[in-house]
Amino acid sequence: MSFPRPSVAVCGNLLLLLSVAAPLHAQSLTELLARAAVSNQLPPTLARYTARVETEIAVAARREEGTEAVAAIEQIASRVTWDRAGVFDQTVIGYRNRQIGANVSLLSLFQTGWLNPVLYGNRLRIRSSTGGREPRPGRSGDRSAARPRPRRGGRDDGADTLPAIHPLAADRDRYYHFTGGDTAVVIRVGDRSIPIVNVRVQPRADVPADAVLFDGDLSLDASRGALVRLRGYFLRRGAVTQGRAPLGVSLGDAVAYVEYENGERLGAYWLPARQRIELQAGIPVMGDGRAVVRIVSRFSDMQVEEEQISTSSNQQQDTIKPKTTVRRYSVLAADSLSRFADWHQPVGALVAGMHADDFLDLAPDRWRPTGPPRFDIAAPRPSDVFHFNRVEGAFTGFGVKWALRDAAPGVTLRANAGYAWAEQTVRGRVQMERARGTDRWELRAGRSLDNTNDFRTPFDSGNTVSALVGGIDPYDYVSRSSAVIGWTRQVGTSVERRRALWRIESGVADDRYAAQRVTRGLLRDTLFRENRGVDEGRYLKTLLLAEWHPDRAPEFVTPGWSARAMIERGDGHLTYTRTEARVTMRQERGPFTMLARADAGVVTGARIPPQQLFELGRFQNLPGYGDKVFAGSRSAVARASLQYTGPWFRRPIRLTQRLWLPAPAPGLSLGVQSGWADAPTSAARDAMRRLDTRPPNPLALYAPLVSTTGRVRATVTAGVRLFGNGLFLGASRAVDQVAPWRALVGFGQIW
Repeated sequence: MSFPRPSVAVCGNLLLLLSVAAPLHAQSLTELLARAAVSNQLPPTLARYTARVETEIAVAARREEGTEAVAAIEQIASRVTWDRAGVFDQTVIGYRNRQIGANVSLLSLFQTGWLNPVLYGNRLRIRSSTGGREPRPGRSGDRSAARPRPRRGGRDDGADTLPAIHPLAADRDRYYHFTGGDTAVVIRVGDRSIPIVNVRVQPRADVPADAVLFDGDLSLDASRGALVRLRGYFLRRGAVTQGRAPLGVSLGDAVAYVEYENGERLGAYWLPARQRIELQAGIPVMGDGRAVVRIVSRFSDMQVEEEQISTSSNQQQDTIKPKTTVRRYSVLAADSLSRFADWHQPVGALVAGMHADDFLDLAPDRWRPTGPPRFDIAAPRPSDVFHFNRVEGAFTGFGVKWALRDAAPGVTLRANAGYAWAEQTVRGRVQMERARGTDRWELRAGRSLDNTNDFRTPFDSGNTVSALVGGIDPYDYVSRSSAVIGWTRQVGTSVERRRALWRIESGVADDRYAAQRVTRGLLRDTLFRENRGVDEGRYLKTLLLAEWHPDRAPEFVTPGWSARAMIERGDGHLTYTRTEARVTMRQERGPFTMLARADAGVVTGARIPPQQLFELGRFQNLPGYGDKVFAGSRSAVARASLQYTGPWFRRPIRLTQRLWLPAPAPGLSLGVQSGWADAPTSAARDAMRRLDTRPPNPLALYAPLVSTTGRVRATVTAGVRLFGNGLFLGASRAVDQVAPWRALVGFGQIW
């Protein structure tokens, strides 16, 4: 068994973690569970506790190849109090957020909090919905004002939860069967060694009545029977759901995982130390990725109070009958939230190192790599189902996936196809891949419309919304047919996934020019410019790629460093060698966010294809200039931004009873962008001339001949950021020459 690193960090004064594989000869699994059930009764001397809790609620996207990007984080500081009578009081005392675009606050989902106060007892109270009571703003230091008022139709007992049968309940054998218990991890707390064993818990098929059950793993202290960790998910079984199909049998899957970890307190009590709730959902027909909401909470500064409770009273409070936890949840007033600065962790630290695949062993059948062969209607990405650009117009398609799984471990076959309505042509691809451990082999062939933009941000493959609605399509395209074989290796541990990635691929490709077919978008009269020129021909393409921390980028909200190096070579009718390098950084220091990114590239060859040149401009790293006004065979871009989030308006905005917006939290932003492009050879200059295209349609916008920068060009951006840096209002201008300021409004990390 591999016990996750976060567990080590939260178990009291844990000093050492030793992994061993040893059967428990002294006791059977049945005896261990019986002893654990006794230990899991509410201790008679445990009266109450108070604690400080920091929580991060993150929104992430897991792409089909495993890359995960965090798009928004809300960090929340709470003060909590629990007593053995079942009252749990949570008060939000601090709040801040970071996001890359417009979004609602995820506090909208949690009207009565998200924490589970204890894992003791025969029944667990788990969230059933976003119901419960509506929080009322309190006044700093006024506990009575923090008591919430019941909403219409709600209950003052906070009954937005369902009673779940605890795996260590006295009547557990009616609902569960257990396996495992023969592999141990030994942890050292102070001068005491604690053997931890894993037990697999699965619901029985013959559940006697409607019940909420647990499916997952228990980690138990084998010496005392204490519950250290609960990891899995809850499901509803019995008469109420008999005959119903699981959610999304034909269209998608959704599951809510939990990972509750306890820490030892006062040498006698196992109380919350870290809690993780993870909501994952995917609709394969719209793409093979998944949306993830991750809630991670860490308890600290816990003060435990003891008093002797009579045995009869203790038994009465720990009966089989479900007991409702009274939840009191409130958010302090705006002035109190604005003054809060006592954060224990920088934004993003709690969710760092976590990944949607952490729960793959418990995932729905569609997501698992094992099992009988499975066929699904599933496209690799949403753009394979629908996208829009000025060459294809509207593109609609679909995909299928056949995972052979146990019949041929790791082998998956895919195919997708679609029709470009303005271009009146079919595009698609077929693909076979084999994944084994950290290696993945891939064979694919198809016809696609690739964009030729350079130094792109992660996940940048086109913008359907801006082209279709806003009439802005800052890309150029080449119609490319290819057949490629590739190998990818992922380097990393189970704690820090995807620390590095290596990729090698080789195959044949054929580039063809694709003319503009659409003149404008739906809502604007602005004309699209003509697609730029390309050299046509067939060639052998070889690529070497190395990435360090591929899941990190300054455009997203997870802090850290990343780097990338790539060499691509073409041999045949098109002959070239293209080399690129990149380094990025994102760091949080109190109210300041620092971002930096540097890219450099060079392409060489006797006849350089125009589609391989580097182009710079307004939408290509130099916002103070026009669109793609510079080009060259050598280029470098450096960007940096310093963003300050002010102490004002840090309280989330409640629009309705159910809908909250993130705190406006206005701040200042100053960015510098510099770029350079050169064409030192005649081959490079000839390629730049071939970029020029004369539109056959007189209504199309002509793309003038580009030039080199001649020197390092630089622009600055300055403005105000709102909603966790998600909305930018400001302006940009070139600073290497006399130039006016240009208004700049956008969502995300505008530089």
